[in-house]
Amino acid sequence: MKTKNYLLFIILFSLFLVGCNESVVEDTYTSKKPDAAEALRLNNQANIFQWEGNIFSTNIEWIDELEINEDKYIGDIQFNATKAEDFKDGTANHLPIGAKIYSAKERDDILIVKYDNVVKRYLVQSEG
Repeated sequence: MKTKNYLLFIILFSLFLVGCNESVVEDTYTSKKPDAAEALRLNNQANIFQWEGNIFSTNIEWIDELEINEDKYIGDIQFNATKAEDFKDGTANHLPIGAKIYSAKERDDILIVKYDNVVKRYLVQSEG
């Protein structure tokens, strides 16, 4: 009888330990830089361009309120595209070909674009 009680105790204790075992499931999320398809999916009227593999967008109120000065000329818009799959470096959907792109002295995540007496600031779209 003692062995039955002892065996029953061992089984119940084992079930208790297994029931209390915390199983940890780790969700792994990988993020990547947004591309033109994602930017246009979120806002099909977004004013964007691609430079050095990054998507830059404008019409961001807090960016326009910053005191930012242009630094170095880094290139021109070379292509126009309306479809996301046609984007590559130097491609814009609203900027004219030949628009001049400058870095900003104060921030690495903002580029300044000039064309026809218009100046626009573009913020890099970061990983989500």
